[in-house]
Amino acid sequence: MSILAMYEAGQWQCPARVLTHLEDISAVLAERGMRLLQLPAALPDDNAQLQALAEQCIANSGLPVPQCATAAAQQGAPGYAEPPTKLDAGAVLRSAGQWVLLGVGHARLCLGRADQALVLAVRQGDLVWIPAGHEWALVPATGSDCRWLDLAADEHALNDTPAPESNLSELQLLDI
Repeated sequence: MSILAMYEAGQWQCPARVLTHLEDISAVLAERGMRLLQLPAALPDDNAQLQALAEQCIANSGLPVPQCATAAAQQGAPGYAEPPTKLDAGAVLRSAGQWVLLGVGHARLCLGRADQALVLAVRQGDLVWIPAGHEWALVPATGSDCRWLDLAADEHALNDTPAPESNLSELQLLDI
C-alpha cells in the first residue's frame, strides 16, 4: 500500500495531508515534476537484470530511458529499536535528476523543495523520478535491509550533492 505524507509551509511536525490512494499520490507527485512507477513484486536479485527491468518500465511509460546506474544499500535500525523520528541532515542529497528503484526492503523516501516536503512510503519495486534540484533522502524502515538502484541519463546525474542545510532534517517522520 502506498502512503504519502505532505508537509507544507514550514509545518514540519505534522503533515498537512496524508494520501493512501495511488491515483492521488501520483497526481501530487506529478504536480511537483516527480513520477511513481511500480514494478512487479517478484524482482531479480541481479542488479543488471533489475536495471533492465526498470529501463523497460520507464520506456513503456514513454519517458526517456536512463543510461547509467549505481547500486546502494542501507540497513534500517534493528527491529527492537525506536524508529527514527528525525532525518539525519547528513543523509539529505540534492538530486541532479534521477530515478530511484527500491529493489529490496521498505523505506521512507523524503522529498523536498523550498517550503514543501513529502514523505513517501516505498516498498520493493517502487520506482520514483526525482527531478534536478529536489532534495531527497531514503530512510529504511526499522528492521529492513534496503537495496536500491539510482538510474540517470548520464554519470554526472548520479553525483548528487549533499544538502546538510535542507529543511528536510526538521521533518517529524511518521512511521509509515
